[in-house]
Amino acid sequence: MSEERFTVGAGAGRLDKFLADKLSDVSRAHCRALVEKGRVTVDGRVKSPAYKLRGGEVVSVRIGDADWVLPAFDKWILHEDKDILVLHKPSGIVCHPVGESWLKRPEAVLDDTEATLAGILWHERPEVRTSGVERCGLIHRLDRQTSGVLVTAKRPKAQKALLKGFRERSVKKVYRAIVVGRLSETKVDAPIGRLPGRRKVQVSPWGKDAKTEFKTVEFAKGMSLVEARPKTGRTHQIRAHLALLGHPVVGDHEWFKDEENAALKRLGHQPPSRMMLHAYRLRFTHPTSEKTVSYTGALPADFKNYWKSFK
Repeated sequence: MSEERFTVGAGAGRLDKFLADKLSDVSRAHCRALVEKGRVTVDGRVKSPAYKLRGGEVVSVRIGDADWVLPAFDKWILHEDKDILVLHKPSGIVCHPVGESWLKRPEAVLDDTEATLAGILWHERPEVRTSGVERCGLIHRLDRQTSGVLVTAKRPKAQKALLKGFRERSVKKVYRAIVVGRLSETKVDAPIGRLPGRRKVQVSPWGKDAKTEFKTVEFAKGMSLVEARPKTGRTHQIRAHLALLGHPVVGDHEWFKDEENAALKRLGHQPPSRMMLHAYRLRFTHPTSEKTVSYTGALPADFKNYWKSFK
């Protein structure tokens, strides 16, 4: 945590704007959130973001002061050495905060209202704070609801090598997903992107090339346990490609809508507690030994039990 103090001059205006001017590497939205959380005081008193400064006051701000409960991080670790950390990320954990303040001032990652993977790494691994890695060691990301295997870097050289592996598509990924219906073994080659002005990622002729291989591992009571092998690494690629095939991931709020829920109900099944997508295996070249390594994350209990309910 860092604490900074500023003496207010004449004509400073709103408190949140004053902070944003003083903290050039922190966004105004982030400054406003700090004020709302009580991390900012004016002459020792908490004020609102819109508080009008008169001049002469002393403004104090605390940055990087986590108020979330640390999860059982050590239980997530599949492998750790001096260069890398391989994790089994639970569903419900976001990889990093929204916005860019944490990229410019890394300790700001602790200011989020919830624990993110980036914040946990910053809090739990001193190497992330001292070695010079970027993005708190993150290499790639998984959606909030997606569980599974994820690799992070503890040293800049390792981060650079891993990023190169992802960029050159030498990293091999295997996912598991649950869908309605029987999915035949197939390959999808369809570009992924966002339409202008839209947030949703989808198959689009204006998107970037995206390729995924699918096959059914098991079939039970009208449901398929699917294996997905993405050959490219586009955002939401597996989800978008399964939706294109007419078999969106069960529980996916973007594509599993009323019609899909009705089909699930006709089969006599209940909707899941979250999106049933899991990053099952990750294979890559270790950045130091240069040997091929592979890590598998067992299906978590909620995923496994949901699939068992069909059998």
